[in-house]
Amino acid sequence: MAGRYGMSFAKSLIEKGDYEEAIAAATEDIEGGNHGPEPLFDRATACELAERYADAVRDFEAAIDTNRAEKELDPFVLDDAYFSALLAGARDEAARDVRSAVAMLDRYATTLPEGAHLADARDWQKRLRGELPSLLDKTRDIGA
Repeated sequence: MAGRYGMSFAKSLIEKGDYEEAIAAATEDIEGGNHGPEPLFDRATACELAERYADAVRDFEAAIDTNRAEKELDPFVLDDAYFSALLAGARDEAARDVRSAVAMLDRYATTLPEGAHLADARDWQKRLRGELPSLLDKTRDIGA
């Protein structure tokens, strides 16, 4: 995601697959006084790719908050990225504690009450609780 000044250093590191370095670069940018949503978005993206889901979710929430005032990033891109991180975190958490995973997905409606993925979040909560077949189960029936 290019900001006002072109591609961020963190973004270029993400594209190279250097996620930990990207997290460090975005953190340095934030601590250096860049209070816009882009370094938060970059750090959140790198955290998600590094499978640090709780950190990713926290940074996406902060980026969404900041972007409401700054309006630097496309809100639909933020929405999708946030839902993706929440879902990845919830699926990871479900292996340990389904209730906690379901609760994690509740954050989506709290953070983005008008978000594009409200129904998806509810469906995934049902899937995690075993009340709805997974998408993989459905694909097996297609060729039958």
